[in-house]
Amino acid sequence: MRRHGTMTREEACDMLWSLYLISGAPMYEAPDYDSVQPWPYKDERDNDIAAKSRVISALSIMDTKQMSRNLGIHEQRLKHLHAAYAAAIIKRLKSLHLPDFGKKETALKDEIIRSHPANPDGNVIGSDIKDYEWTHRWNNLVTFSSRNSMYHSYVSKIMEKRFIPMLVKYFPDQAGEVVKYIRKAGYGDGEVLDLIDRTAGYNSNTAYLYQGKSGEEHRKKLQRKQSGE
Repeated sequence: MRRHGTMTREEACDMLWSLYLISGAPMYEAPDYDSVQPWPYKDERDNDIAAKSRVISALSIMDTKQMSRNLGIHEQRLKHLHAAYAAAIIKRLKSLHLPDFGKKETALKDEIIRSHPANPDGNVIGSDIKDYEWTHRWNNLVTFSSRNSMYHSYVSKIMEKRFIPMLVKYFPDQAGEVVKYIRKAGYGDGEVLDLIDRTAGYNSNTAYLYQGKSGEEHRKKLQRKQSGE
């Protein structure tokens, strides 16, 4: 996408198929946090999450007008395809995130520590098979917790901030289409305007999303909050 020159139709097709395959690829089949099985992906903890994020970043900067000419399809169809890809990725990661996991993580760590078959000399890791199982259980809990945080941080810090401006750009003055894809991404009706606030914000390009009674009430609430009332 960074190279100079216009893509051929074959290159454009290859790119869209690649993004489709990465979007739909399964996440790592990682052991659960209480498993004694070793982590199966050596030196990899979040490559699957990062790959999904890069798909949305790529979609958000793509020139849909040029791409539609290369492919010989209507630009609007391409926009809907991109929006569907991005929405599916975000919904998948949101569904994997456990918001309350941190509340029980400390108790789980304490439980694992108490179960450690410590050696007489005080070493943490020994050659006994139980020590290896303990280590895998500890590592799996730490990795699970880290990935759980990553699901949220990748969505909130990267994906949402690409997704909403992309929808606003794709569907100007079509609030129904924007809201449709936000819902497809796993957000409830009560979350829509808060999501827009923290990503695109209220401005001349997004004012159409705040139309209607609920939008007006939300905007007034936001103004009161900004003024410190």
